[in-house]
Amino acid sequence: MPIIRQDNLFDMHELFEMEPTHRFNAIFSTIDLGPLLRIFDKK
Repeated sequence: MPIIRQDNLFDMHELFEMEPTHRFNAIFSTIDLGPLLRIFDKK
């Protein structure tokens, strides 16, 4: 079984230097929440 290695989006040092609002935006902007929101969508 091959091992898949993914590069980090951010260096931990870079992440801790960001202000909290920028830190959360940087992390959550990479996540596609569309499929999750469709599960909880009211009909």
